[in-house]
Amino acid sequence: MKKLKKTASMGSKRRRTTKQPGSSSSSSTEQSECLVAQLPQALIIDILSRLPIRSILNCKSVCKTWLHLMSDPLFVGLHMERSPANLLIQKTPFERKASTELLLVEIVEEDFSNLEIIRLFPNINFPDTDFRILNSCNGLLCLYEDSYGKSEITVHVCNPVLGEYIDIPVVNTDKKFEQHFAFGFSSGSNEYKVLQTFFPDKDITAAPCLAEIYTVGTGEWRSIGNAPFRLENLDANAFLHDSIHWIEYSSCDGFVSAFDFVLEQFKLVALPPASQIHDGVGLMYPSSVGVIKGCLFMTNGVCMEDEKFEIWVMEEYGIVESWSKKFVLSNLEVQHSISYQPLYFLSSGQILLCEDNESIGVYVPNLERIHEDKFYNGKDSFLVTVHNPSFVSLQDISKVEELKVLRKSLNRTAAAIDDNQNVRVDSCP
Repeated sequence: MKKLKKTASMGSKRRRTTKQPGSSSSSSTEQSECLVAQLPQALIIDILSRLPIRSILNCKSVCKTWLHLMSDPLFVGLHMERSPANLLIQKTPFERKASTELLLVEIVEEDFSNLEIIRLFPNINFPDTDFRILNSCNGLLCLYEDSYGKSEITVHVCNPVLGEYIDIPVVNTDKKFEQHFAFGFSSGSNEYKVLQTFFPDKDITAAPCLAEIYTVGTGEWRSIGNAPFRLENLDANAFLHDSIHWIEYSSCDGFVSAFDFVLEQFKLVALPPASQIHDGVGLMYPSSVGVIKGCLFMTNGVCMEDEKFEIWVMEEYGIVESWSKKFVLSNLEVQHSISYQPLYFLSSGQILLCEDNESIGVYVPNLERIHEDKFYNGKDSFLVTVHNPSFVSLQDISKVEELKVLRKSLNRTAAAIDDNQNVRVDSCP
């Protein structure tokens, strides 16, 4: 694209000069300018779908043709298949004088010292700034508004890249019940669904634990029977193979809890046998579950004097024998109250980690320590997860829900590290 732009610029200068007899520079320039337009639309879509997210957003402003192509189902599908992992950071000011903000950070493996972030919710009038991210699926976010004692509960489904969201109607229940939600996709019916579970707040034997499903576009909840275990401790990046996954600590030892949105059934995914082995020194226990590079992973914390934890990866989904111990992080010198969440495996062999929802760093295996150059260490409360942005429009799936728009355009900001290893954000020209 840069070469074409340069050629067009040179052609403009030539047009301002006196043409010599027999000169063909004008026609050559016109041919160069029309080169991209003459390409088949399928090829243009294929090229655009391979670009980084910020480049795609810039291309939407080039012309109406490209803008239209980026809403084409072929582009949406190709981009979703190729969409690289990004970091999604939710910043919430402790004093709540400012709005909650979402930042999208591209994972550039070659250079972590120069980053560019996209402010997804800059100075917007969101229905409630006290929302939290429940989980991500196909580039869509499920957001839950903390009620803080209010009687109503609000759930949103949002595409932060397109700035679209819809409200999911929630029927309030007796306060004796806890309500938990998760969002997913059924490839069998090509539908997006919200799962809701009801659990007694205190005495779990007092009433049955129930589950309901809301299919986006229908406007109705329907019962799917009893819920065998609690839908809680949900990681935002834990959707894989039509199923959402989580660790349920009160029961189901030795398994990952899951819900299949195609079959609309709860299920269990067996953990590696080592997750329940007592080696005489410390007891290993599952502490988190998520998805990295298309595979389910879990972390095992080991309670012993030499603090460490292991990262296991299920290389073939559903096959318990395919669990493989990929990394053992040791000599972390952390307290028992501090937790680590793997975010991404870098091609260099290093691991991108979130430390106790307070900072982000890179673990260097050969040095057995976390690199001190943490590129995000903000003063506000923040939650970070891995997110694959997409161009799935809620307008195409919400038949009865009212489509709402957050803002007309995204604001790009460049982020660089200052001498104190904190992110410094400067406006882009």
